[in-house]
Amino acid sequence: MLAMKDQNTIINQETKTEKFNRALDLYIESVHKPDHVLRSCAHNQHCFDELMQIRSDVLEYVKTKRK
Repeated sequence: MLAMKDQNTIINQETKTEKFNRALDLYIESVHKPDHVLRSCAHNQHCFDELMQIRSDVLEYVKTKRK
């Protein structure tokens, strides 16, 4: 998936499905985006691998939600 940039306003004539899928893409992008503070905390608390596994599991689940 390519990184999305908020470049243009979306026309309000979209279907609910189109809006849902776009929101889903934004959520997926937010999960992909590195959070250095969170990852640093995970390293300090010795659960970085577990955090990355949960991230992977969430991404796999979210992909099943596309309409």
